[in-house]
Amino acid sequence: MGGQAFASHASPLPTPRMPPAVYDHVLKQTLHALREHYAQVESPIEAPGKTTHGDVDVLVTGALEKDFDPEERPWIEVADKLGEVLGAVSVIRNHGQSVVNLAVPWPKIVLPSMEHSPESAEPEEVKYVQIDIHYIHSPERFQWELFHSAHGDLWNILGSTIRRFGLTVNDRGLYLRIPDIELLDRKKSMIFLTEKPSEVLNFIGIDEKRWWKPFSSQSEMFNYAAGCKLFWVREKDAEEEEYDVVGDLPAEGQEGGEVGKKKLKHNDRQRMAKRPIFNDWITVFIPKCREEGLYTEQKPTQNEIRDEAFKQFGVQKEYEEKLASWKLLRHKDEILREVIKGSIPIEDVDQQFRAASIRTIKAVVLEGQEFQGVIPEAVKQDARGFYDVAAVKAFVQANWEEAGRVGLERLLVKSRLAMQEKEAKRKREVVER
Repeated sequence: MGGQAFASHASPLPTPRMPPAVYDHVLKQTLHALREHYAQVESPIEAPGKTTHGDVDVLVTGALEKDFDPEERPWIEVADKLGEVLGAVSVIRNHGQSVVNLAVPWPKIVLPSMEHSPESAEPEEVKYVQIDIHYIHSPERFQWELFHSAHGDLWNILGSTIRRFGLTVNDRGLYLRIPDIELLDRKKSMIFLTEKPSEVLNFIGIDEKRWWKPFSSQSEMFNYAAGCKLFWVREKDAEEEEYDVVGDLPAEGQEGGEVGKKKLKHNDRQRMAKRPIFNDWITVFIPKCREEGLYTEQKPTQNEIRDEAFKQFGVQKEYEEKLASWKLLRHKDEILREVIKGSIPIEDVDQQFRAASIRTIKAVVLEGQEFQGVIPEAVKQDARGFYDVAAVKAFVQANWEEAGRVGLERLLVKSRLAMQEKEAKRKREVVER
């Protein structure tokens, strides 16, 4: 939470940003204390070049005692135990989440800037350090969280690169997106590929060994990210070229600068405003690469990356079935909205009669009910479940009035039965008295 959890707490506490010496001291003590109670305890690798830290983030899993295990004890109780172990003066228990924010006293250590301070210096204000402990429920998820949280904005950078090729990484794993579905529903378009960091890095062409070490500078991290096999930069005159929008084209290269910024997704533009490192990637690093003609080799197409994912992760059947199911669902929605409802007049028609007609024809076309004793040939589906749109439309236009009459008769019968049941119920209640 960036060290701000206690600023708006019921009893606010000052948790200012920490210099590296304070951060390192608190992190070392926290890791040591928690390793007495959990099998795995780690802190994500920090972003390069940080001169201050807002809080201390620690991931834990594999409780060694019941009192520290959310699987055995309510999270509120576990959070309190963690507060005791770390000497917290205040605890924020996040209900519904296995995360606890702790405020611990600012450590009494001598910083380099204080070594020559006069003894008569005024006493320091009382302040605290915020420690956020995240309990992860499995070793696999622990490894993923540690991986996904590493190096600060690095996944924002890589995410903007691989997104152009139909790939997404989130807090659950690596996904392949189905373009046809993504246009209308991003979440439903996603096919899970893997939550194994080594498989993700291998697939996007990033060196795994280097991943697990801190970067000494922002420049070093940028060049590492540019080594991704999907990263390439458009040459300076490339934007003047005209491309046919049909066919299996290369995914568009990075542009950066003001032109590239305008083409970013809304979320990425927001990140630029809030994340200085990501902003430098877009506005400084990529334009510099374009100026120097670096990373200009065009990469595989989105379809080629899709096929590579099929081969490596075995998701082709799931992809094709999901796409086919989506197309059929959209087709049936089109049949209802445009063919059935769109073919029945609105003007000069009683709305109750029209509604009855729509219900009847929907039941015949989409639910397989008989009409006048048979299933009409015009509404039968092919082997894939699709309809002959022209035939269905002709059927609706020829039969909507009869369908309306049938629908009203059914409604009348249903109403009579309901009234009879109501009367029968009233009589039973009288007898029971």
